[in-house]
Amino acid sequence: MRIVLFYVIFFFTILIGQTEIVILSSNVGTEIDLDENRFYKIFPKEKGLKSAQIIRLSKEEYKIVFEKRAKRNKTGNTNKTKIISRDEFEALKMMVDSKPIFKKKDRVAMYAGMDFLRGEKILEEIPKPQYVVLRHSGGKKLKGTLSRFEDNTIYVQTSTMIESVSLDNVDLLSYRSELAKHENLRPYVYIFSGLSGFSLAHLYNKQRPVVYNTYGIARKDLVRYRQIFGSVIGLIFSSEVFDAVATLLTPTKTIILSEAEYDNKNK
Repeated sequence: MRIVLFYVIFFFTILIGQTEIVILSSNVGTEIDLDENRFYKIFPKEKGLKSAQIIRLSKEEYKIVFEKRAKRNKTGNTNKTKIISRDEFEALKMMVDSKPIFKKKDRVAMYAGMDFLRGEKILEEIPKPQYVVLRHSGGKKLKGTLSRFEDNTIYVQTSTMIESVSLDNVDLLSYRSELAKHENLRPYVYIFSGLSGFSLAHLYNKQRPVVYNTYGIARKDLVRYRQIFGSVIGLIFSSEVFDAVATLLTPTKTIILSEAEYDNKNK
């Protein structure tokens, strides 16, 4: 009976030893969370990482278990494992030990500029429609009017068509967080727009031959009609002109919407 108990304890000890969770460094716990991974850059190539644990398999082998976030519009988490050698483990440990302890102020500084973490919320709150510039899919540029954002897709009206881009493929977005009113400029813009229509009508009149009636008298009423018509057309478009001027006078903001672009900017 004692021999049986001895072997049970012996094999149980071996089993426990094979699944022992090890601490990589005193700077991190038994579970390396998202913030610690970003600060220490332990696993920089693992995208969507939520946490990681290191399990000792033997004296020379370790297994890393990664818990990752599901892609947008999907629920749940996914797991991934990777086997590393003792030398790789020691290299990671040395790298983390060489860096300072991760503090609250480091977290605040680290997340400054990480707009990609709240990209969906930003796009939902952006005033629409408005002129935007996107850089997506490895450097392609898209300019146009942001018409809507739904189902994780950005819809932009260009001069020829409405183009759609998945948020997952967008690296940079330039936009205006709010459209300033500039109401004090509205009367001046309306006057300018009306005068512009009048001036164009005047220019048109100068290029047209003089029209005479049956009595040989110049038709000045046609000249006045064209001038009034030009002024009215100018006033009709004055609201759009004002919106365009107000938009141009509002400063733009450029945000990073991909983790890869953020890492590239902060190398």
